[in-house]
Amino acid sequence: MTRDMTEGNITKHLLLYSVPLIFSDLLQQLYHTVDSVVVGQFKGKEALAAIGAAGPIMNILIFMIAGITMGASILMAEYFGAKNYKRLREELSTSLGAGLILTVVLTVLFFAGSDFFIRLTRTPVEISALAARYLRVISGGLIFTFLYNILAAALRATGDSKTSLYVLMFSTAINVFLDVYFVRNLQMGVLGAAYATVISEAVSSVVLLIYIYRKVPALCLKPSEIRIDLPLLKSTVNYSSVSALQQTMLYLGRLLVQSGVNTLGVDAIAAFNAASIIDSYVLAPGSSFASSVTTFSAQNKGGRKFDRIPKAFKITMVIAVTYTVFVTFAILFAGRPLFEIFLKPSETNAIAIGLAYLRPMACFYFMAGITYSFQGYFRGIGKLKFTLMGTLIQMPIRIILTYSLIADIGLKSVAVGTTLGWTCMIIFDIYVYKKYGSSFE
Repeated sequence: MTRDMTEGNITKHLLLYSVPLIFSDLLQQLYHTVDSVVVGQFKGKEALAAIGAAGPIMNILIFMIAGITMGASILMAEYFGAKNYKRLREELSTSLGAGLILTVVLTVLFFAGSDFFIRLTRTPVEISALAARYLRVISGGLIFTFLYNILAAALRATGDSKTSLYVLMFSTAINVFLDVYFVRNLQMGVLGAAYATVISEAVSSVVLLIYIYRKVPALCLKPSEIRIDLPLLKSTVNYSSVSALQQTMLYLGRLLVQSGVNTLGVDAIAAFNAASIIDSYVLAPGSSFASSVTTFSAQNKGGRKFDRIPKAFKITMVIAVTYTVFVTFAILFAGRPLFEIFLKPSETNAIAIGLAYLRPMACFYFMAGITYSFQGYFRGIGKLKFTLMGTLIQMPIRIILTYSLIADIGLKSVAVGTTLGWTCMIIFDIYVYKKYGSSFE
């Protein structure tokens, strides 16, 4: 169901749009979580560490694609807000055609170079082969990741955040079943987890495509209609390239952090993988709130309802910070049980390492809520370069401090680097907002 956000109560629009998106983001997180939980429980910490080592590389691929579709979604939301449905379809066609070409290139590159990329992260020899095989299978299914993301982005641009949630619920159930069946019953290990993920993503992309063709005529494209409009491609690249570069730089930074963590041994890698998954669940709603203000701002920019945009940003900021403060207390009290989801209780050293990272990290989650809100706002009004600049400010700080301190304080160095990176990013965002944040042209 489409949602026109250029009219009506702002808070209601933001909440009704963001709640399904939160559950969608959490379910997407569940794909990787199920892999880790099943493999960790049935195959041990080495297999869990292998998935953890491959994770940042895999995330670079996934979020590069997400960045491309994010940029296209902003333009589609503007056209929808302006009631220019012809241009909306042309944008979807251009994004789909160009994105498919890029996805094929990335698939070939990472499938062929999986061993090389794993070696770059200084992954321990005893798990490097497992990590490379996992990455190879995931990269082979990248086209399904793109198809799902671009179709979901098109629906979200029209205000429909529910359909992708329902599709993810279905495909996640398939992923859970296949994970257990492949890993436990067929004894396929990390390869079984990878195949389960790819099959589930294929199902989600096909189901979403069928839904659009049956229920959303504004987005229906015949194969003969899929063509690349060069002037529109230029606009799309201007948006998507910045968004994709920002997402890529963010996860390249995380890859470099993972490389530093990998020098600490298997226990630390397994602990960091589990802690990173917990982090991702905690922070996913903040990202969803940011996506809601992005779509809201883009639609209202297209509909020239500029006065509604700053109001939505301020409401989003309050919601995001309130949520992260609440979750911080939950993490502080439930840290150990959360780690025992991924690691057997007997893995006391790995759990202790993970808790030493997670507890101080949780105290600064509210900063992530602030940065997400700023980034969602800047994306929605078309100032994507500021989101890229913010990432370029925080990531070097995070990497330098991690490498400088990791030999002395272990995983705590990642928490220190991340927190100071967020601090500098917030200062930059406030400066930009005061100077440029009210310009919507």
